[in-house]
Amino acid sequence: MIDDDEALCDTIREALREDYAVASAPHGAAALDLVKIHEPALILLDLRMPIMDGWSFVQQYRRAAAVPAAIVVMSAAGDLASIARQLGADGHLKKPFDLEGLYGLVASQLDGHPPTGPRNDRPRPDRPSSAPLN
Repeated sequence: MIDDDEALCDTIREALREDYAVASAPHGAAALDLVKIHEPALILLDLRMPIMDGWSFVQQYRRAAAVPAAIVVMSAAGDLASIARQLGADGHLKKPFDLEGLYGLVASQLDGHPPTGPRNDRPRPDRPSSAPLN
């Protein structure tokens, strides 16, 4: 997850931690370093950040990654679907969003099917560790 809003990162990390390992970076430059260590399956990407914005991150990441992760753009922009297409993103999530919508999008990107919800009661032994990676 790449977003300069620390409170949002904490909320997303908490919402996903039982089922997914989540690492975060406050801007694109830090994220480029992070993806060298952790090879993500999915990147949740804000567009407007200091130091390196989402547009610049996508350009540099795609040039450097052997197998790029799926990218979901998160923004309050009115033309978010168009922006996501221009970036070649795999999905988009309009801010503000509810946690069920977030979880559903993440699950569909990673598992290929819609989930029953963020705190479903099924055991999920196939999931990675929930320990924060940052």
